[in-house]
Amino acid sequence: MVFTVIEAASGLPTAARRRAPRAGPAAVLTRSTYPALLASAGFVAVEVVDRTAGYRSAQQRWLAATRRHETALRAVVGDPMVDERLADRSASLAAIDAGVLVRRRYLAVAPGTAPG
Repeated sequence: MVFTVIEAASGLPTAARRRAPRAGPAAVLTRSTYPALLASAGFVAVEVVDRTAGYRSAQQRWLAATRRHETALRAVVGDPMVDERLADRSASLAAIDAGVLVRRRYLAVAPGTAPG
């Protein structure tokens, strides 16, 4: 199984952990870690790859594109939606830069299966 998630960084102090759901996508917090969840489901050979740099780059490009096309977007979707998008993307970018949000790719192998 392979999947990518945006999650709160490991080992955050309480205040920073509370910031993660406000700055990231829905359900960014979990009660456990993904490696622990995968292990409890019987998966083995869990590999974790940090993809935060790509996530940051994507957020920066979304923010720049929204600003570049802001006038047209406001005419089509309205001021409230554009304001919300700008605020959300700015908050995400700030949280990434502060080390609060990360994107990780997980690869896990079910017992008895060969990776391939």
